[in-house]
Amino acid sequence: MLHKEFSKILHEMAMLLDMEEVAFKPQAYERAAEGLENEDIDNDDLRARYKKGGVKALMEIPGVGQGIAEHMEEFLKRGTFKEYKRLQKKYPVDIAGLTAVEGVGPKMVKTLWQKLKIRNLAELKKAARSGKIAKLPRFGEKSEQKILKSIEFLKSSAGRKPLGFMLDELRDLEKTIQSFTEVEQAAIAGSARRRRETIGDIDILVTSRHSPRVMEKFIKLPQISHVYATGSTKTNVRLKNGLDADLRVVPEESYGAALSYFTGSKDHNVALRKIAIEKGYKLNEYGLFKGKKQ
Repeated sequence: MLHKEFSKILHEMAMLLDMEEVAFKPQAYERAAEGLENEDIDNDDLRARYKKGGVKALMEIPGVGQGIAEHMEEFLKRGTFKEYKRLQKKYPVDIAGLTAVEGVGPKMVKTLWQKLKIRNLAELKKAARSGKIAKLPRFGEKSEQKILKSIEFLKSSAGRKPLGFMLDELRDLEKTIQSFTEVEQAAIAGSARRRRETIGDIDILVTSRHSPRVMEKFIKLPQISHVYATGSTKTNVRLKNGLDADLRVVPEESYGAALSYFTGSKDHNVALRKIAIEKGYKLNEYGLFKGKKQ
């Protein structure tokens, strides 16, 4: 979908600007990407929004300011935009693939490109195996081995799992989280709740008045093998069964809407949103609101 493609580019722009060490701009692009990801709109909706109201209509998307809206306008017309092309030319690297390796951030990618001309994961693995990364200033053998270990972890964790093999374990995880004294409601959403034949990851929704404590308990569970990132309302982990999992704490009044939204599917959410719009409402993961301005 067009808006998902542009969201991916915004994330890449944030990392490329981080490589440039430009203050504040990376965070602005991340906010815009998150705002766009929360808008369940298809290609025709996005183009119609622009056709009807131009750049100002695009600026109504949460987190999208004038500069990014103008990039979006150019993207709608040409499939890319000048600033993105400029940074891609300056740093011809697979920024998303390289930063998926634990410990490798945008600034390290910049060093790896400038010193060793590393552009992608395969070249990173080759350089690490040959000992070239250990020789770089502020890297060393320990960093090199950590990179190799993380690459192998990424390789081994790819792929979907049969739901039949995972369901009992996921139900146990759901019950464990429900047993936290701070948790009021908890449910596993996503393709597991839709009972898809195979699943690639899971979403877990929780309501609680003590979100930090819930996150603290969650990351200590024995089912978790790796913590990618943890925050006050969202934590992303790798389970020992090989699945990625997102735990989200949502307000009690948004629980029903969030459960519907994160259960999906994407096409189902788009269809529901269209029905809501036709009836004068706005539907998202926070709830059902009267009018489009909510």
